[in-house]
Amino acid sequence: MADSTNGVLYSTYQTPDNDFGILSGSINFTGLGSGSDFNSVIDQLVKLESIQKTRLETWKTSWQSKIKSMQSLNQRMEGIEEAAAAMDTEDEFMVKQASSSRSSTASATVSNSAKAGAYTVEVGENTKHILRSAGVASTSSNVADFAGGPLTLTIETGGNTINVSVASGRTLDQLRSDIESAVAAQAPGALEVYIENDGTESNPYHLVMKSAVGGADGRITVSANPTNLSLDYKDMALQQDWSGASTADIGLSGQFFGDKDTASIYEYVFQVSSSGSVQVGTTTFDLAVSVYDGATLLSSSTINVPADYVAGDALEVENGMFINLSGATVANGDSFTVRGFADDIDDAELGTWSGSTVSTGGNYLGTVNKTYSFTVVTSGAIQAGGGADTAVLRWTDSTGQTGTVSVTDSDQFYEVDQGVKLKLGATTLVNGDTFQVNVFAPDQQQGQDKGLAQVSKVVHSGFADQDVTAVTTANATFSYTYAGETIDITVPAGKTLSQLATMINGDDDNPGVVASVINDGLGLPNSYKLVLTGGDTGAQYQISSVSHDFSGNNFSSSGELGGGFTTSQWATNSMVKIDGYPPETDVYLQRTNNQVADVVDSVTFDLHDVGSAVITVSTDIISVKKNIEAFINMVNYTQEYIRKETKFDPDGENTGILIGNYSYYILKSRIDSALNTSVEGLVDGEDTYTHLSQIGIKTDPNAEGSWTIDSTILSNALNENPEAVADLFIENTTKESIGVAKRMFDEMKDLTDSETGTLNVLIGNYKGIITNIDKKIESEEKRIELYRQRQVERFARLEKSLAVLNAQDKAITSQIAQLPGNNSK
Repeated sequence: MADSTNGVLYSTYQTPDNDFGILSGSINFTGLGSGSDFNSVIDQLVKLESIQKTRLETWKTSWQSKIKSMQSLNQRMEGIEEAAAAMDTEDEFMVKQASSSRSSTASATVSNSAKAGAYTVEVGENTKHILRSAGVASTSSNVADFAGGPLTLTIETGGNTINVSVASGRTLDQLRSDIESAVAAQAPGALEVYIENDGTESNPYHLVMKSAVGGADGRITVSANPTNLSLDYKDMALQQDWSGASTADIGLSGQFFGDKDTASIYEYVFQVSSSGSVQVGTTTFDLAVSVYDGATLLSSSTINVPADYVAGDALEVENGMFINLSGATVANGDSFTVRGFADDIDDAELGTWSGSTVSTGGNYLGTVNKTYSFTVVTSGAIQAGGGADTAVLRWTDSTGQTGTVSVTDSDQFYEVDQGVKLKLGATTLVNGDTFQVNVFAPDQQQGQDKGLAQVSKVVHSGFADQDVTAVTTANATFSYTYAGETIDITVPAGKTLSQLATMINGDDDNPGVVASVINDGLGLPNSYKLVLTGGDTGAQYQISSVSHDFSGNNFSSSGELGGGFTTSQWATNSMVKIDGYPPETDVYLQRTNNQVADVVDSVTFDLHDVGSAVITVSTDIISVKKNIEAFINMVNYTQEYIRKETKFDPDGENTGILIGNYSYYILKSRIDSALNTSVEGLVDGEDTYTHLSQIGIKTDPNAEGSWTIDSTILSNALNENPEAVADLFIENTTKESIGVAKRMFDEMKDLTDSETGTLNVLIGNYKGIITNIDKKIESEEKRIELYRQRQVERFARLEKSLAVLNAQDKAITSQIAQLPGNNSK
């Protein structure tokens, strides 16, 4: 029995193996062998061994806190620098304000550099229309070049119709006299006529007409014009009415763009070919069209007028010209004549040009006078047929628009802008060479009820609905000219009125025109109106013509603009006089918007309504005072921080992190010194003020030396002599004085320099100290880890020994328990 028991005993006892786990990285003290938690013992030993590391970490935190403090102080000093920079010059210190005697008419915004003063702003009311022709070489130039007897020039203005008999061969001066005589006889005082010399080299003399009636009612229109002078932005006019018994009224629409390079004046002769006297819109007939340049036939064509022609609808001729006829009669063989003008682009004025010839071509489609200035920006040789270099010219016009033209071929005209073209003779273009081209539009000054800038708005005569009926039953093109640029839109068959508006608005080439559909509410077959509205104010942003070739469903193509459209609102410039300028009666400064920013330096006048207002520019004392207060508050904010960071607390709880730091005391001293010393360059007895204390700014010993402002004293000083107060703060180059704001700005700029600034140098040094501490901490961490490993190994051996002893103890105890005499009975 005993053997059997002993066999069991020895089979269950295991001596710990040699690989018990001496390697410290895998040792885990369970306490099972010894009954002791050696992990806790080792942790406590390591903690005691880490005292030096803890001291280093505490030391590092202290330096980090000092750096943080210095960074915060730097930010505050930069705040002083910023506040000082905002008031260290006269323009910055002397904050300006503008007030208006009639803010409903005009107001103004100003910058601090504006000079104090009062400006009278007069926004025009019922401004008079001034119409100016393109130029000719001299007052004796022939401006009535046509064959046959006298023809009639018909002028309408202010409800008056003036018919001027013009004989062939009349000079510019004679034409002026003819018009004056007709006005005197038919509508005395209705029109002022004179000749103007614009001073340019090419065609400087212009015929000018000014209406006597102001506003839109005084607009001058020329319905018949046999002269060589374009007097309408459409660049076309009826030269001679029917030659026979025909009674159909003749209308013109569109905008003529025949090329100047072909002819300066195109003469279109329309002759009826019919079965006799026929009714327009009832019987079909043809119009034979012959186009002449003087006596030279340029082309011929035929226009068929069908029996179902709708009176007033546009009949396309060519080059943007459309005619329309009323529903009266025309007779076989009768004719009428229309002139198309391409005389609104002058020859180039060569300036510094060193190249060969510059030829102008095209037809200007804009609606305001301009000068295009060209400069060679990429030099190069150009030749007939191209193949050499590509030269580039940059152009800028007098409205501020700009662009470039790339030229390679001396035989080719190149598009510039708004219908203007250029051709350069074979030459080598030289960088910097310049020339100019003047272009003209008849409306020198529009007749406006209000002298305010507004957008162009044109309205169609109307359509049956907006979402059901198609505007065209076949694929077609809708075109409009805006700001001298023509936009073409392809319209698929079946599109409705609202879909057409959507296509116009979504067109990638749309320059800003907005299309909309309105219902006039009258319930008529034409109650739905397509409206085109320009996106920009100013006379140059006119919607000047509209056309389409829609078929079916009667989408009208009549109207003064063509395409069924008439002008609802002209695009206009603002009209204003500033302090009586311009001095000429009825002549105004014109701007494309309702702001005038380039007449008085640093003052922008905002125009709101007609009338007169006085704009007063003065120093804004309240704002100046606020800036001074903000400056002093920033100083106090900084000084308070310095006091907090260097404070001594006997109890130690609130002692500043940088107590005893000499740099902080120096910085505070330099800030105080910038404010409390007299201003260099200002002299007692000569200058009103030389110290800040004289205007109520000083330190308060009862408030730890904070700077205080006596608001009453400061306000009185600013009201009595703001310039003298300014001299305390600004740099005055006349007096060679350096005020406290300028002085403080220079100090703070120096003290906060990223490389040499006092605190930035210290921060760099402190970061170096922290780097060294980090190295020591790293070294300590390695030493402590080795210490931990040694302790783990040491206690592992102890654990192993204790486990062996414990096992032996259990075995002996078990054997004793099994001895005879110890068995239970």
